[in-house]
Amino acid sequence: MNKKQRLVLAIFIPVIIFFLALTIAYYMGVTLVSHSGSLIHFPWDGEDSSEGFYTTITYNPFNWGGTWYIWVLYLTFCCVFEYKLFADKKVINSKKKKNNLS
Repeated sequence: MNKKQRLVLAIFIPVIIFFLALTIAYYMGVTLVSHSGSLIHFPWDGEDSSEGFYTTITYNPFNWGGTWYIWVLYLTFCCVFEYKLFADKKVINSKKKKNNLS
């Protein structure tokens, strides 16, 4: 693999994995907030009506308290991937030269 191919992989693979991690964190960072009913007064008809309980669902993928492990796994994967991609794969031939006397 030449340098240009490595550079393209070094950019696009972490970006693709980021969106995958973002999707997972989006669903893991769900917050449910229950609200009690509020009293609503309509002055024109003189009646009071109250609403019931309702729940608000918020999705926050950057809620570090609930999704930190997803982002740590993402960063670990990216670091290992980049290290393996750019690791020097040359074999040291010094032992072969010493053992081969010819």
